[in-house]
Amino acid sequence: MTDGMVTGRVLINSAPAGGAVVFLRTPPGFSAPPTSPQYTIRQEKLRFTPDFLVVPAGATIQFENHDDEIHNIHSRATDNRFDTGAHLPGTTKDVRLKNPGTVPIRCRTHQSMRGLIVVAPTPYFAVADHIGRFEIRHVPPGHYRVEAWHPQLTPEERAVGAIDLDLEAGERAVQLRLSAKAAPGADLTDTLGRDWSSIVEEIRSELDRAIGLWRNGSITAATSKAMSVQSRLYGESGLRDAIAALFGKDRAAEHDRRLDTLRKMIQGIGTAPATEAVLEREVAALVSGLMKDVETIPGA
Repeated sequence: MTDGMVTGRVLINSAPAGGAVVFLRTPPGFSAPPTSPQYTIRQEKLRFTPDFLVVPAGATIQFENHDDEIHNIHSRATDNRFDTGAHLPGTTKDVRLKNPGTVPIRCRTHQSMRGLIVVAPTPYFAVADHIGRFEIRHVPPGHYRVEAWHPQLTPEERAVGAIDLDLEAGERAVQLRLSAKAAPGADLTDTLGRDWSSIVEEIRSELDRAIGLWRNGSITAATSKAMSVQSRLYGESGLRDAIAALFGKDRAAEHDRRLDTLRKMIQGIGTAPATEAVLEREVAALVSGLMKDVETIPGA
């Protein structure tokens, strides 16, 4: 039997999953044709072009700097961590991505530059179009596990929605029906697998310091510390976005309200004067709620 084509559609919560990456995971002992593909990502006008790329494991990415600026491209991906160092205009840098997974790419000198590489575990993959359709060509006969990656899905949701495919039995068309807790448009790429518990512990520590400053009469410093916790640790760290993506915007806003209340109490805004015991109870309630959330984030 000659190599064939696998076609299908991907749905998430019954809606088309445009942009989903579908791949055929090969069985143990399967030997895929050896390849040494190379892909190019340009840096031009302070953007990555393309800013989304799917490659097979083992692919080499050639980063080309077409800007008149020095870039420094890096990724903190657990299994494909890299740092190009100073990337001068008109030069190229090569990075080999050996392991499957998502590889968010950033520039240390230009924070607005953001991109994503998805490293597929096999060379048999495709990206679904806007209505969720896909085609994977030149697939050898065999038994495969059909899986899909999408920024709305957790690893557990991906695993539950995977299906088996037997090309030797003539199966060529599949439909992946996946369920996601995150809302449409949610991007969990930078959310899963991070150590959010340490962020919550830092929030606890910094708020304890704020209470200490308040107790010593340094109201302005205490207020500044509380505001920093809300903007830097809860907001800029990505924790607020992670909670909103997985549990809804109302849950994320609830933690913001607690932080606002705590800051106002430290400032003395309100009808009843704050006491140290009341402030400590507010911090304990906030931290307890945050920790309950992050402990249920997959991979946290």
